[in-house]
Amino acid sequence: MADDILIRHELRPGDLGRIIALHGRCYAALPGYGIRFEAYVARTVAQYVLDAGAGGRIWLAERSGALAGCTAIVLHGDGCGRLRWVLVAPSARGLGLGRQLVDRALRYCRDADCREVWLETTNGLPASRALYESLGFEVTRNEPEELWDGVRPLIRMRLVLR
Repeated sequence: MADDILIRHELRPGDLGRIIALHGRCYAALPGYGIRFEAYVARTVAQYVLDAGAGGRIWLAERSGALAGCTAIVLHGDGCGRLRWVLVAPSARGLGLGRQLVDRALRYCRDADCREVWLETTNGLPASRALYESLGFEVTRNEPEELWDGVRPLIRMRLVLR
């Protein structure tokens, strides 16, 4: 990973908006990932804070003050962690940053004594899916579901920690 990237987990005012904006910019060129996807991300980030009481942790990777990547774990009371918002800006891809962010999230789950971690993704994101599979995540469900832009495959993946 580049030496000029700093990863932190202490949230500051404006950080949640930066996560949403990064998703909007990075996904805008993909079919079906327009402003409705950005609104969907905004809703899930708000739910994390307002409904889940921010139970878990968010990691932000910064380069020269700009957000270069992010991820989060939302802790559930059932011994499970949910991996959310895994994203690396195009300018920081190829440096291993995505893997480092997810590794930190998985280490956090192990330290929190989670028994498993799960995530949801969809089709059209081969690099993300390859990363998850390389870390041991397995598909547990792949069914069409109504999402932000209509019906598309919702892929649920799980990693057993213990």
